[in-house]
Amino acid sequence: MHHAVELFVSSAPGDQVIREELCARLAAFVEAGIVRESVQAAPPQDTRSRLRTADVIVVLASPEALASGSAVETTLREGLAMERDKRAVVIPLRARAGAPEQAGLLSDRTLYPRDGRSLDDAEHQEELFREAIAGVLTGVTLCHVMVGDYLLEDEREAAAAAAFQRGMTLAERLAEGAPDDQDHRSLVALTRDRYADALLAAGDGPGALAAYREALVVRDRLARDAPDDVYRRRALARCHESIGEVLRAMGEKPEALAAYRACLVLREDLAESTYDDEARRDLYGTYGRIGHVLRAMADPRGALEAFRTGLALAARLASEQPDVPEIQGDHALFCFRAATVLAEGTSSERLEARSLLRRALAIYRVLEERGMLTEPQAIWPPAVEALLVTLGT
Repeated sequence: MHHAVELFVSSAPGDQVIREELCARLAAFVEAGIVRESVQAAPPQDTRSRLRTADVIVVLASPEALASGSAVETTLREGLAMERDKRAVVIPLRARAGAPEQAGLLSDRTLYPRDGRSLDDAEHQEELFREAIAGVLTGVTLCHVMVGDYLLEDEREAAAAAAFQRGMTLAERLAEGAPDDQDHRSLVALTRDRYADALLAAGDGPGALAAYREALVVRDRLARDAPDDVYRRRALARCHESIGEVLRAMGEKPEALAAYRACLVLREDLAESTYDDEARRDLYGTYGRIGHVLRAMADPRGALEAFRTGLALAARLASEQPDVPEIQGDHALFCFRAATVLAEGTSSERLEARSLLRRALAIYRVLEERGMLTEPQAIWPPAVEALLVTLGT
């Protein structure tokens, strides 16, 4: 199967020399099978049809190229629409200084070279074109990730793992050439994470665990280098959680618990510093995972403590977000989790369990009456009712 990525290079007539130089430098990657031979020094005649089949759209940004109504600006608009539909990746290169990218379609995009210089700087051309090629290879890597995500969603786990692995190979190549480059290291972490996700979905627990641990090394360094970066801290927490999930599935309970607790430390800090709904849900979700592991380790007291902590956090958020069914469902589910442990305890604990179960059932009934009960939540009311019957309502 041919896995090379098809590039489409869009440029204005005044950027032809830069386009030719770029395509000449990309020739080695055509020969290596990384990109397809459709990379041309001259713009293709059938521009629209080539654009629609492109995987990575490279836009040479310049004042002429990004002028309103120009062919390049039209191509860029179409390319960004394709990217939103997850059909392509757009990589803008700064061909000449003065392009109004910061006020237009590229206002929130990374342009290569990333330091603000442009490819028409003859004195530093070698350095700047290396940076431009790195940008193109970043786009190729993200394209493999995009394909892998599609395949994983389609339950084609082996093919998805292969796509992520191709992206990982390119990301690691970029990082080796610039080991201190934060963007390249982030790309390594992303591809390792996604590769591990695919291996886990395919049932390869040991392989997924190894890949997650490799990603963790990079995620940890990235978070340490930028301790105020919320995204990096969230990604690191998620990596610890993923490791815990794999270890738990493999029956390695103490190791899974250690991974969840490492995740908990990060998520407590994130919930305190951001106080957004995502961070708060992540936090009580981690308490839920810890509770499940402790219960499996025959520590009902520890499990109950974790579930009660999670319940308190979930109840607080639910009181603030009465119209969000997922958050209301979280509250009900933690009531049920705590009740399942209390149901095996003393008579007073069994009484508390019945109270929590009735609370959970009331939440589910309100959601159902309001037409807000989600499909995943629909399995829980019968379970709550069954436990109530067992305890004697």
